[in-house]
Amino acid sequence: MIPSITDAQQVSRTGGFDLDCAADTAFPLFSPQGERGWIQEWDPRPVFPDTIAFRKGTVFRQGTGEEHAVWTILDADWRQHRAEYVRVAPASHTAHIEVRVDARGAKCHVIVSYTVTAWGEHAGALLEAFSENAYATRMRDWQRMIGECMGKQKAP
Repeated sequence: MIPSITDAQQVSRTGGFDLDCAADTAFPLFSPQGERGWIQEWDPRPVFPDTIAFRKGTVFRQGTGEEHAVWTILDADWRQHRAEYVRVAPASHTAHIEVRVDARGAKCHVIVSYTVTAWGEHAGALLEAFSENAYATRMRDWQRMIGECMGKQKAP
C-alpha cells in the first residue's frame, strides 16, 4: 500500500568530483551494471528487458523492503557521457538523477544531480540524507569508492 503523499517535501542537490581517468572509462561506472563494482550492496534486477542494458527505456529493481525501488533509465547518451534516471520507492520517495562526466584531458569531472521528493513518516530523515553537508560527503565517498574500484581493476 502506498502511504499518503499529502505531506510530500522536495530537495534538489548537485555535486561533483574529479576522477583520474578518461570520461569514456568513467561513464560506464554510472550504469546499473557498472555500479556493482563500487557499491557493495548494489544488486539491480532486470524488469525490462530481461537483461539490464545501459540505454533509454531499461527498467530494473534495486533494494529490499522499504528501500525497494524501481529505476527507469530516461537517457543514456554515450557520446555526451550523460545519463538520466528516475527512481521510485513506493513506500517513501521518488528521485530524478542526472549524471554527467566531463572530459578534462586524461582525467574527468563527474557532476551528479538529485531531486528527491519524500513523503511518509521517514521523509525528514530521507531529506536530511540530502542536506548540503550530507550530499558533499556522499560525493567524496563516491569519489573514494570509485577510485578504490579502479585501483583494484588496475592491480596485477
